[in-house]
Amino acid sequence: MDNKKRVVMIFLIITIIISIGLIINKFSTTGKSIGTQIEVVPLSSEESAKVKAILDSAEFANDVPKKNPIELRFFSFKNGERIWHDAFLIGGEKEPAIYLSLHSKYINELNENNLCEVIKNANKNKDLGFYSKYNKASLFIKYAGMLKYRSCFGF
Repeated sequence: MDNKKRVVMIFLIITIIISIGLIINKFSTTGKSIGTQIEVVPLSSEESAKVKAILDSAEFANDVPKKNPIELRFFSFKNGERIWHDAFLIGGEKEPAIYLSLHSKYINELNENNLCEVIKNANKNKDLGFYSKYNKASLFIKYAGMLKYRSCFGF
């Protein structure tokens, strides 16, 4: 009987700890901002069509895992504040595992043959952002088929 009580107590303690962890995690990752509003401005139809055509013809787009697409979002600045523009999924339609942000000034430089060069230049000029909730080891496994393009992204 003592062993049963002990197992029940341990189970209850673990359940309480997990519950507290989930509650804390829920409140600390809501992403809600107070008193600020993010402005989102769509790209022009010409810019959007150009980006879509270039991403569709990009050599690496076919090697992006369908289960782990890459999101490319453009941004610019207005009065010192970041303005977000359209985002494009590369390689699939599920939730991306990698989020890239690129200054919209590079859209004019893009053509069918220079996407990697533009990305390298943007990265050098600190106009390329990278975010993933996965660690490097997980990304290495998810994107192992894209290692031949790592210099394209400056990694």
